[in-house]
Amino acid sequence: MKLKSNELKIIQLLLSADSYLSSYEIASSTGISRRKVRDEMKIVKDILATLHLNLLSKTSSGYYIEGKSSKNLAELENIINKNDRNDDNVIPTLPYERTNYILIRLINSKDYIKLDTLADELLVSRATIVNDFIGLKKEIKKYHITITQKPKYGVIMEGPEEGKRAIIVDQSFRNMSISNMYFDFIDCLFQSSDKVIIDIIKAHQINISDISLIDFLIGFSTCISRVSKGFMINHPVEQFSHFENRPEYYAVLDLAQYSREHFETILPEYEIQRLTIQLICKRSTKGITSASHPEIIAIENEILHEIESQTCITFHDAKFLNTLQICIEYTLMRQKYNEKIRTPLYIDIQYDCPLAYYLAKIVSSIIKKHTRRDISSSELTNFALLFNNSIDNKKLIQKKALFINCMREPVRTFVYDYVDKELHSLISITKSIHYFEIDQENLDDYDLILSTAPIHKSLPIPVISISYLITQDDIIRIKSYLSYLFNDKQFIYYFHPAFYQRHVQVKTMKGLASTFYSSIKKVYHHLDESKKNDMMNTNLLSIHTFNKSIALIRLSRPLNANNIVAMVICEQPITIQENTFQIAFLISSAESHNTMYNTLFSALKNTSEKKEDMDKLLLQPSYPEFLKIILNNSYITTPNKI
Repeated sequence: MKLKSNELKIIQLLLSADSYLSSYEIASSTGISRRKVRDEMKIVKDILATLHLNLLSKTSSGYYIEGKSSKNLAELENIINKNDRNDDNVIPTLPYERTNYILIRLINSKDYIKLDTLADELLVSRATIVNDFIGLKKEIKKYHITITQKPKYGVIMEGPEEGKRAIIVDQSFRNMSISNMYFDFIDCLFQSSDKVIIDIIKAHQINISDISLIDFLIGFSTCISRVSKGFMINHPVEQFSHFENRPEYYAVLDLAQYSREHFETILPEYEIQRLTIQLICKRSTKGITSASHPEIIAIENEILHEIESQTCITFHDAKFLNTLQICIEYTLMRQKYNEKIRTPLYIDIQYDCPLAYYLAKIVSSIIKKHTRRDISSSELTNFALLFNNSIDNKKLIQKKALFINCMREPVRTFVYDYVDKELHSLISITKSIHYFEIDQENLDDYDLILSTAPIHKSLPIPVISISYLITQDDIIRIKSYLSYLFNDKQFIYYFHPAFYQRHVQVKTMKGLASTFYSSIKKVYHHLDESKKNDMMNTNLLSIHTFNKSIALIRLSRPLNANNIVAMVICEQPITIQENTFQIAFLISSAESHNTMYNTLFSALKNTSEKKEDMDKLLLQPSYPEFLKIILNNSYITTPNKI
């Protein structure tokens, strides 16, 4: 008999099941889409009939093989061999695959299972199964689950029902990740009667991401499956009265009604409570207002204080502070109720947004101080994204421009439209006046002036001259000067605490390059060793020194796609390529313009000319003290007229 891989996977799973398996469970466990599972079942039923097995199906329960025995397992093994295939396509062969299989078998069993039975099912020796249990026991500790072994009886899984369900959901989600079937899962749901589940959630105006929706749906289907098999949560959710007026609770009540009508499964009150907590913890925080609990506010203030003390970065935007409070509140809730959010961005966020990730690590340390629990990698990613978005918003804030128009109204309209089209994210022209009105205008209300008239007097804000009919050349010049004029406000985001080293004893460029490389490698773990050679290659770097004290070393070939500024304070002055200095800055930038370099150049020049600041720097200060000195000198002195 020639069988396909999907058919073998489904048959093997059904043979190992103690009770009915829903199409959700089969799809999640095998990595086959739910729609495909339904199609395959017609073929599977015919195949099982040849093995003298009857496939039962119930709308509310799923599928179950009637009359199976150890003889069926032997026949299955013969079929596998006759199909000339690798066993690992159906029978788990890798340790982690066998562990996952054993976990599901134990979770779904109310009785002891002998190790020999598991060995027969997996076509391996008893010794292999014993060895698999070593890793398995370590894996389930985080779920507060244990495995008890009794002579002559076998093994049985013991622990809270919530922990067992968490194992099922995590494993299902992992299978979906491997087979990349997230959206296939949603497509199948939308094309089935179960779409009502999503409609109920939407009807209660609950915002939820695609990944979190899938996570909740897997949890919901697991709940129905477990309850239908008699596995119940037997205790109430702590302090659940706080959530009884929330839309999530009413949504779950409607889902329970749907479960009773569609799956013929009645969800007890404790199950409804647990599902409510899951939906609250999975939902998006969009549209939610912070409850402003004193505990949350205290933690937020402690976080902001610690961020400022370590990095000199401050956050004052009310919208950001409200969102930060909500994120803290929901993180603490997920910790309390052992719930989680999922994100595939954890690895990327560390390298793409290293400063934001560092700030998130500060949040993690403060929360751990209060709860004595680490936050998950997904929670860490959430906070990193929040900080990164705030930093980006600060960089992209529009500048308010006053337009001085010495021509008639059509010119004003032309300039307004052109600037709005080309510079919308950078400039907003908030008012237009004539030249003779300038003395009556409060210039404190603006960041800069765009003028078609030549201005020869000194004004407190920058003036950028433009043509009567603004041109593309004007636009390019405005962008360039905007970056330079206002970049000092973004200067603080150039730095990272991990890139600062002091009390460094080096005498050569090779030693200095090794020092820079070691600090950058702490953040970018995959940085190639060849990049260290780039830092020593005289053809790839330029060195500018300020007062024989500070060196600005610029790489012509960036280390990676990110902007990097690394800093070193040596124990003694060193001389490299006839340049003497004791403090070195390495700049690696992928930017095509020189904004970052020019801003840093200006700050270091200003610093080097102040003896008091240089004396402080040479005392090898801490990173925050070091940064404050540089930031205080980052102001840009430019002519009034451009």
